[in-house]
Amino acid sequence: MKKIILSILFSMLSTIAFANSGKINLEGFGSWDITAINAGKGDLAITYDGIASMKDKNSDQVFNNVSVHCVGGLTTQGGNFVDETGMCRFDLFDGESVFIKYTGKGTTGVDGSGAFVFVRGTGKYENIKGSGTSSRTNLKTKKKGFASTLNIFKGEYTY
Repeated sequence: MKKIILSILFSMLSTIAFANSGKINLEGFGSWDITAINAGKGDLAITYDGIASMKDKNSDQVFNNVSVHCVGGLTTQGGNFVDETGMCRFDLFDGESVFIKYTGKGTTGVDGSGAFVFVRGTGKYENIKGSGTSSRTNLKTKKKGFASTLNIFKGEYTY
């Protein structure tokens, strides 16, 4: 009887999927194609679409050396914004993808910061959950209609 109970317990435990978790501390550079309507005096409507390459300073095995594609937008008043929103797809080294939504605020052409949440992923990351903070510093760009940035994402996740 003990053997049967132990066999049942072992069978149940071996089928339980333990959640994986981690912390990200991504840093990298991005380039963004900008479309803007300028009403003057720092009042703008801006949309952007671009890519970034990021390395995890923690050497997280899931998000290290990730390619990121983001699309977003914001409106400014007097050069400041509080309504930035967008979505990013993180293309992971193992071939899967993870999606986030973000919000932010900042100063046009200078910097921005905000928060993000994981939406979902593909494959084994389909049910990813978590959140974190994001920030960016705008770099000098000579090409009209483009922005270059240093981007940072910090957060935690489980899948």
